[in-house]
Amino acid sequence: MCEKNIEYKRMDEEPINEDTFEDILELLYEYLSQFISKEALEEDLRYCFNKGRVIGAYQGRELIGAIAGVQIPFFDKFHIAHIAVEKKFQGKGIGKKLTKKVIPPETGASVHLNTDNPEIEKFYQTLGFQATHKRFKKPAKEDSDFKPSD
Repeated sequence: MCEKNIEYKRMDEEPINEDTFEDILELLYEYLSQFISKEALEEDLRYCFNKGRVIGAYQGRELIGAIAGVQIPFFDKFHIAHIAVEKKFQGKGIGKKLTKKVIPPETGASVHLNTDNPEIEKFYQTLGFQATHKRFKKPAKEDSDFKPSD
């Protein structure tokens, strides 16, 4: 594969094209379905289209990679929300290029990683990201004892 055959398009600068949105949603969900529901991913992606940045990587008319993120004022950083590259195109620098293109040059960036994918940690380290903390999550319980007045 020749890198110059890949075109990177910023998708969030114009009104959302629903066909393009669906293509990006399907690509991301194919690779992220074990980590996020399709409904939550769709909500995140719409937010990134409206308030952040979304970039697609294309070979001809074929979407082969996508990344989405948003500026987080609380952290004063750009947060990478989701990234995926089609399997047959992985390891060819497309994910790195998408990541570099999505981060605004005037800001730093952050990303939350799933601990069951050690390769993604190496990927971000090659881009200069450094581990700063661990994130803990507690699943919601339907029968929670918490009452708002507690």
